[in-house]
Amino acid sequence: MISTTPAENHLDSVKVDPAHHRVLFENDQVRVLRWLVAVGDTTLNHSHPNNLNICLTDYNGKVTEPNAKISRVQAKAGSVTWRQAGSHAVENLTNQPMEGIIVEPKQPASTRPAGSPDPVAVDPEHHKIEFENEQIRVLRERREPGDLPLHGHPDSVQVLLTDLNVTVTTADGKTQTIAGKAGDVRWRPATQHKGVVLGEKPVEQILVEMKGWR
Repeated sequence: MISTTPAENHLDSVKVDPAHHRVLFENDQVRVLRWLVAVGDTTLNHSHPNNLNICLTDYNGKVTEPNAKISRVQAKAGSVTWRQAGSHAVENLTNQPMEGIIVEPKQPASTRPAGSPDPVAVDPEHHKIEFENEQIRVLRERREPGDLPLHGHPDSVQVLLTDLNVTVTTADGKTQTIAGKAGDVRWRPATQHKGVVLGEKPVEQILVEMKGWR
């Protein structure tokens, strides 16, 4: 059974541990949180439904479960992990704040615009599937400055791992420049676009695409 409704859980992270968890945005398909644990700090015991955890910093934590089981979890900045619903408290063992994004799918229901190419098919050099299940598909996009070929996405959560500066042209011919900072998180409605990555530095982002039930 897939856990989809945080409000049904009396240990919802945002309610019982707001010092470390806050909602960035929420709609009928997904809830997205930002978490932050200072050096030497420990969260209160809290719960999440099934979720995707995206580390914005290196992660080195002591994780304590309700049954008193303790484990040490380590991950690199930019890593993504699908986690089953559960409860835990986390202690920061690093010498810097730990920060990340949690994507909690509810009832995703979206598709790419009709006729739009799948970016993994038309641009596999720059789009890699990190994870996929019946609710979401997670893409990592890495590229040097230059052209973006025409492709489409369903409704998606966009997480920037680097600064971004790109000129995008959508299927209706409208062009705009989009900029963002590393760590920015946005909701992107389904789109078909092409464009040009500006600047001199490579860019990297995580796209969590809403799929829906199958």
